[in-house]
Amino acid sequence: MKARFAKVNGVRLAYRVQGEGPPLVLVMGYRLNSTAWPATFIERLAQRFTVVTLDNRGTGLSDKPVHGYAIANLARDVCGLLDELGMAEVAMLGYSMGGAIAQEFVRQFPQRVSHLILCATMSGGPRATYASTSVVRVMRDLDGLTPEQAARRIWKVTYAPGYLEQHRALAEDQMRREVAQPTPLHAADLQFQSFAEFDGSQALAGIRCATLVLTGDLDELIRPQNSLMMAKLIPGAKLVVVRGAGHRVLWEATQTCLDLITDFLGTTCSEPAAALPRRDVHRAYVPESSHAPTLAIDLLTAWPLTLTKAGFEALTIARQSIMVGSASRFGDGKPIVLLPAFLGSDLALLPLAAWLKALGYRPVMAGLFINFEDSHGERFLSRAIHDVTRRVGRKAVLLTHSSGMTRALRAANAHREWISDVVIFEAPHRPKTEGLRAHFVSSGWSPLHGIIELPRILRGIGIELIETSPNKAEPTPRAGDRQMR
Repeated sequence: MKARFAKVNGVRLAYRVQGEGPPLVLVMGYRLNSTAWPATFIERLAQRFTVVTLDNRGTGLSDKPVHGYAIANLARDVCGLLDELGMAEVAMLGYSMGGAIAQEFVRQFPQRVSHLILCATMSGGPRATYASTSVVRVMRDLDGLTPEQAARRIWKVTYAPGYLEQHRALAEDQMRREVAQPTPLHAADLQFQSFAEFDGSQALAGIRCATLVLTGDLDELIRPQNSLMMAKLIPGAKLVVVRGAGHRVLWEATQTCLDLITDFLGTTCSEPAAALPRRDVHRAYVPESSHAPTLAIDLLTAWPLTLTKAGFEALTIARQSIMVGSASRFGDGKPIVLLPAFLGSDLALLPLAAWLKALGYRPVMAGLFINFEDSHGERFLSRAIHDVTRRVGRKAVLLTHSSGMTRALRAANAHREWISDVVIFEAPHRPKTEGLRAHFVSSGWSPLHGIIELPRILRGIGIELIETSPNKAEPTPRAGDRQMR
């Protein structure tokens, strides 16, 4: 169905309206747009409901800015669209990250939701159960991949084990529809950041509308323990766990989900298709895990035991800070080029790189075994800058110690089209930078001391997009793309 457009909350959103009956709004998850919903799922729902689907900010045919991706703001996007459509009260289904948006929508606009369906999602917060490090890396490390390569990488953890082997043609067709309007990396990173930071757990007890919590028992990405926790906290919520289904439970068990959803909404779906796979439904609670390490803790504790003593100390302090919540301010995936101190080595930066990776950034080394002030080092640093900016598609931040300050500032000035900011530890003075954005940290050249200040600085540096010109070997900046989050 052809998309329509509405200007809401500062962006142009694409949406589609199908069917007749009570309004039902479907809110999609991370990286996907409204064309990703199973076609049969939409067709059947449209027989009984006015089904509204939208491309979230950053996806599909909607605008793709570099700001405004907080879950609370995405919920306001949905509200603005419903205002445009004149829908005062709706039933709402949120899938995955869309479930977080739906939770936030109910918190902000409780009078506008009659029925809430939370599918394969989580509320975040200290009681949430997070995916393993290996699963999150699959979802997160997408730079340098084509849309099709990214989709094939991700579906290994979103479909249940064995589904791809049994339904390869369906998965291939689904993938082709999803990559027809690919989500750019910066939008995917900002959505990931917002979902990682989301904590709607305190608001669950305040939900007063009828609520169905739906999940698959084989979901590796958002584990079913999260649905158990939400169903316990939402008054009167109904929990259903579909056996044998993964994160894509709506795609794998379409008919089962249709029956559950239409029954919950007080009607039945006509003409059920025998070709649609049905799954066993388990309505009992699943066991709650007592161990839920976050991505950051998992990554840090797994770091090789051969690090230096300083490395051990850095990782210990980083892990402690993450455990008390400082890592809830997740990074936006910006590339950070690490330049070692004069006569220092890239090896000394390994603990800092691990910590920045855990916080959600993309650290890369300058490629210097020893940082001498010579042309050889200049070439290595330039190549590191060019490689990461071309791969990620945005400007990098250059980070160094004061003893490497001269080289860092010289490189930043020579490559302003690829470097947005420079961060310098322990600078004895603040030199004039002639328009270059420089940040000075006086707490020491070590994650031991910069663990508070550095994330705050990086958080305040906005994304600047670049693009690769087909006629040039290096990235070319886009005009007018400088915006702060």
